Parts: sequence; C-alpha cells; structure tokens
Amino acid sequence: MSTHRPFTDERAAGGGGRPADGSASWPSKNNRQGPHEGPYAADTAVAPEDLPDGTGLRPLSVEPGRRLRDEATHELKDGPQARPWYAVLSEWRDWYDGYLRSNIEFDGPDGETVRTELENSYMPKYGKRYYAKLKDFERGVAREFEEMTTVMLTLTASHRNAKGGWRCPADHMRDIMGGYDAARKQLHQVLKGRRWEYARVWEPHADGYGHLHIAVFVEDQSEDDDLEAGDFAPVMRSHVENCGAAGSEAHGPESNAVSINREVENLGSYISEYIGIFGDETLNRPMTEQMFYAVTWATNTRRVDFSNGAQDLMKKEQFRRETGLRPEDRGALERWKETGNVDGDTGPEVGGWEVSGICTVTGRRPEYADPTTGGVETTAIAGRSGVDPPPQIQ
Repeated sequence: MSTHRPFTDERAAGGGGRPADGSASWPSKNNRQGPHEGPYAADTAVAPEDLPDGTGLRPLSVEPGRRLRDEATHELKDGPQARPWYAVLSEWRDWYDGYLRSNIEFDGPDGETVRTELENSYMPKYGKRYYAKLKDFERGVAREFEEMTTVMLTLTASHRNAKGGWRCPADHMRDIMGGYDAARKQLHQVLKGRRWEYARVWEPHADGYGHLHIAVFVEDQSEDDDLEAGDFAPVMRSHVENCGAAGSEAHGPESNAVSINREVENLGSYISEYIGIFGDETLNRPMTEQMFYAVTWATNTRRVDFSNGAQDLMKKEQFRRETGLRPEDRGALERWKETGNVDGDTGPEVGGWEVSGICTVTGRRPEYADPTTGGVETTAIAGRSGVDPPPQIQ
C-alpha cells in the first residue's frame, strides 16, 4: 500500500480546526455530523495519486438528488456536490481511526461506570458476528429444508461511462441496485411454489468498484429436482434490461454469473468467502478494498443483508442457543425478542443502565463527546447531469 502523508483539502485550507477552547470539533466519535475540520492525520490521509489509474479525482456521485453523508459532500457555487473519491476515502479512514481509540461509557443503577470499546461493521472482529449469524442461518436452513440447492447470482456493471471515463462509484453502485430491484421480482417468478431464502452481499472488485452477490437457498422438491443455471436466465436478463451498463454477455449462460452448488457442507464459510469478513486490520487492507468501504459508508449501504425469512430463521437459532428452549415454547421467542428475557421482563440484571458518554482515550485524560447526537446526517447533492452517462452495453 502507498505511503500516506498529511493532506489538507479545500475545506481544511479555509481555516478549519479545533475550537479555541481545545474541545472536540465533532459531537461523537461514532457519528461525525460535519466534515473533517483541519488537516488529516498522517496515518489516515490519502492523496489522489494513492488511488489507482486516476480514480481518486472522480467525484463519488454526480446524480442530482443523490443523498450522501455530509462528510462526503462540499458546498460549491452550483450547490452541494459530492467530493472526490480520495477525499471521501480520507474521511472514512479518519472516521474509522476514531473508533480504534473510542469507548462508550455506561452508568449502572448502583453508581458504577463501565467502559467498553466502540465497534463498527468494518472491523475484523465484527466479522465474528456476521459468521455467527451465518452459522445460525445454516442451522436454520438445515432444520427447515430436507435437501437444498445453493444458487449464487452475481450482478455487475461496467466501470467505464459512455465517454470512456471512470464511473462515479456511488452512481455505479446505484445502477446495479436498480438492476437488482428488477431481478429480485423475476426471481420470485422463477422460484414460485418453492421454499427459498437469500443472503445479499456486496463485494469489491480489484479496482475498488462493487458488485453484488445473491446467495439463494432453495429447498429441493424431490430427489431428481435439478435446478440449472438456465432456469435463472430471466432473472439475469431482467438485471441487464434495467441496468444499461450491465451487458448480456457478462450475465449470459456462458458466463459465471450463475453458479449452482448442491454440496455445500459449510454454508457459513461458503458465504463468508464472498463477504471477506476475516483478515488484516481494516486500515492495512488493500487500498482498493478501502475505496469500496468508503463508498458503502458514504451511501449508507448495507454490505450484507438477508431475506425476511432468513432473518427469522437466524433469530430462532439464536434463541435456541441462548435459552435452550424451542422457539415455539409458549410464546417465549416473542418475549425474548422484545425484552431479552424469556419471562417477558428485563429484570434487574439488564435494567437500569444508561449511556453516560462517548470518549476518546489518547493520553492520560479521556476526551468526551455528547452521546445524544445519534443518527447520520446526509445531504442531497445538486449533481451534474450528463457528466457520467452509463454506457448502454448490449
């Protein structure tokens, strides 16, 4: 990975920085309401040339009305616009670095204070939560489905626009989602009358752009029930028709866009390979992977999602693990979902705790921020129509 150096962007050059009283210039380490103020730290800043092939200067989006996190936008003469990819990546790296030094404090009913580390979904240790969910999904499917076929659908789109330049990555991702929204409806038609659930996973390409996997788990109707890749041709065709940059060749029967697997022994590991939930510390991962994370962060995109039925299966299996009871036992599952207790009350062991503060520990004394400023602030950009037209690939 390239050596990163301090870089002051257009807002920092305008005289930003910490207030004169030395207090934090952001309300909360887990929710930075505004843009970065002052120069980035040397270990979080990236410059345009740190990103490959000139992608660093590409704005994240030029689609009018696209909503992005405030940190990913800046105010220009023609209204709010998306910042360049390298600047958004610097913001994401700075945001992530803040978590590594941040804690959340709880005050207990007896006056005690407990401090625990803040987490976010980009941390390697968060992958253990994903994996636990996937294993619950695996157990739930095995319990509900006698025999199963796994189908992996992959949706992509060209990374170049109609003018030959790089696509704006947030608009590229939105185009794929537009194709997916149409393909999902067709998937319901193809699998009509069958029992099935799915997991949806965003994964980065080698150049930092994203593509979408849909892992579909279908119960076999009989011993000789053989789903084939061709059965999903209407699904892939629907994606191509609704995402002009997709192209039929990359999603046709001769491509690897549809994969059929009837012998998945470890469903959790199978999906985990696509999620990439384990590995090096996030800020030490390849720059292109971090570029992808910055786009999902700026657009508030879930990298992993499940069908409603899959989430219900996972909840039931978690309930079994934590209580030793069957989900159907006397409505205990619903009481557990609402209160965390099968008896329907929170009880003294979990009640009475309140969040008292969020703090960053960088020296002898922690630096506190207001924990009540929750939520992510977004801005709708003015955009520049026609700057990044997607290609129409046949």
